[in-house]
Amino acid sequence: MTNKHEAMLQFIAQCPEVADLFLNFSTSENGDTVIDTIETESEVASFIDGSRVRWYDFALVQYQPISTDPNTDDNAEAMFEIEKVAAWLEEQERKRNYPDFGADCQISELSVLQSTPTVAGKDQRGAKYMMACRIEYFEKKKEQ
Repeated sequence: MTNKHEAMLQFIAQCPEVADLFLNFSTSENGDTVIDTIETESEVASFIDGSRVRWYDFALVQYQPISTDPNTDDNAEAMFEIEKVAAWLEEQERKRNYPDFGADCQISELSVLQSTPTVAGKDQRGAKYMMACRIEYFEKKKEQ
């Protein structure tokens, strides 16, 4: 069985817009990127032979500095930083370049589920931006 979380870390680490990458927990420093698992491996469909279609849902989280100064585009630039990561994911979908979930899994789609990031938290140090994403894959029946 392949560790899908490790596969995701290796895959997202290839993105040139990502410097410091974490899984689920981070230091919450500006510039940190986190793969935050939402509901890992939901079953979407199952088949009589024991194979199934599953979803690996995750939020792509990035911490960015904020500005409370009026009439600046600083916050727009901060949002654009995580949108660059989402664009990279969409490019990987177009190229059909996916993480390696192992020989028993065939990924059919990588989706960014939001058109713009959600501000999931903020304080004087910065903001936490999130974008929901999904990998849909077919999993062969495991041999006994």
